Amino acid sequence: MTFNEEQIEWIVAEVMRRLGVAGVTKDAMPTGGGELVLAERVVTMRVIEGRLASVSRVVVGRRAVVTPAVIDELKQNKIELAREART
Repeated sequence: MTFNEEQIEWIVAEVMRRLGVAGVTKDAMPTGGGELVLAERVVTMRVIEGRLASVSRVVVGRRAVVTPAVIDELKQNKIELAREART
C-alpha cells in the first residue's frame, strides 16, 4: 500500500490526536539569522507552510517527530534541519 504526502500528514495528525499528545501547536519562535525554532512535537507540512521565506535553518525539539514530507521540503529548499541540544 502506498500513501501520498497528504495522507501521511493526516495519519500522523490523527494518531497524535488519539494519543492525546499535548503541545502540538503552531507556535514558533523566530530568531535572528534566518533560523526558525519550532516548539511543536510533530512537525508537518501544515506547520511550516508559509514560514520558510528567508530561513536557512529549522530547529526542532530533541524528540520532535518530523514527517518525511517536511524533510523533503527542507532538502529541496536547501534548509538545514537541526535538533535542540540535550539539556
